[in-house]
Amino acid sequence: MATVSFKCACCGAELKFSAEEQKMKCEYCGTEFEPEAASELAEASAPAEQNCEWNNYSPQEINAEGMRVYSCSSCGAEITGDGTLASSFCPYCGNTIVMGDQLDGMLRPDYMIPFKVDKNEVSEKLKKFCKGKLLLPGNFLSAHRIEKTEGLYVPYWLFDAGADGSVRYRAERVSTWREGQYEVTRTDHYMLFRAGNMYFEHVPVDGTTKLGGEITEAVEPYTLSDAVGFNMAYLSGFLSDRYDVDAEQSKPRANERIKRSMEEAFRDTCGGYTSVIPEQTNISITNGNVSYALLPMWIISAEYEGKTYTFAMNGQTGRFVGELPVSKSKFWGFFVLFTAIITGLITLLFNLL
Repeated sequence: MATVSFKCACCGAELKFSAEEQKMKCEYCGTEFEPEAASELAEASAPAEQNCEWNNYSPQEINAEGMRVYSCSSCGAEITGDGTLASSFCPYCGNTIVMGDQLDGMLRPDYMIPFKVDKNEVSEKLKKFCKGKLLLPGNFLSAHRIEKTEGLYVPYWLFDAGADGSVRYRAERVSTWREGQYEVTRTDHYMLFRAGNMYFEHVPVDGTTKLGGEITEAVEPYTLSDAVGFNMAYLSGFLSDRYDVDAEQSKPRANERIKRSMEEAFRDTCGGYTSVIPEQTNISITNGNVSYALLPMWIISAEYEGKTYTFAMNGQTGRFVGELPVSKSKFWGFFVLFTAIITGLITLLFNLL
C-alpha cells in the first residue's frame, strides 16, 4: 500500500490537521491549507509509481536422498519413509507394511526378542511407575491423556568379548575410639591390587540415533537368552527401524561399557575400607564378536496441562522409564520442611555444645 506525506509548500515541514481550525497547519511556519488543497499538493508531489521487476519463483527441489517410497500390498497406497524404515503402518487402511529388502543380506538381524508385554498393560505400568513419586502432581493420573503408544523394534548391536585387566587402588581405613577425655582417630593406608579376566556376552549398544542413549539404556536389561532367530512375522503390528549407526561406530560405546563393568566388578571386591580410590587401570579387550538384533520397546506419549511427556517401556520385561511432571507446591513444601528440620538440628547441636 502506498503512503501519502503531507508537506508544507512553504518550508517543507509536516502538515497536521488542526481540529480547532479545521485546516491543515504547518506547526513550523504557521501556514494554513484547506484539506482539499493539501491533498492535491500531496498527490502532485508523490513519486511516480514504478513497476518492480520480479524474478520468476522457482520452488526449491526437495532433497530426497535417503528417502524411499513403499507400496501397501493391501490397498496399493504409496508411503514415503526414510532409508532406515523396516516396518510401518499404512495410514489409509492400517495394514502393516514390512520392507523386506531392508532386512536382507547384511541388514538381516541375527536375533530378535518378540514382544512379551502387551499394549493393554501400558496404563497399569504407568500407574505403578507413578506410585511413590512424592513430587508428582496429585491429579496427573486422572488428568493425563495418552496420545500415542507405539510398539517399536529397536536395532541393537550385541558385542561378545573377553577382557583382561588390573586396577591399583589407594585405600584408607579410619577407626575412632575414646581414651579418657580424648577422642583418638587412626587412619591406616593401604595399596590394593586387583587383576583378572572376564567374558562378556551380548553387551547391547543401540544402533539408532532416533532414540537417545539415555532411553535405550534406561529400559535395559533385556534377557538375551529369550532371543530367537529373525522372523518377519514378528514385525507384523509393530514398527521397526534398521540401524543408522553401524557396528564400527558403536565399538567405542561397547568398549566403555565393558571396561566400566570390569572396574565395578574389581571395586566390589574391595570391601571393609573407609575409602577406595583407583590410581591406575589397565584393561584390554580381546576376541570381539558382533551380532545384530531387534529388541522390543514401547514408546508412550502422554499429554498433561499442555505439555507432552514421553515414556519408554521394555517390551520384554515391562521396565518403565520416563520423565514425570513435578508439582511446584509440593516441591516448595518439601523444601521448607527440609530447611526447618536442618535448622532445628543445627540449633539443637549448638545448644548441646
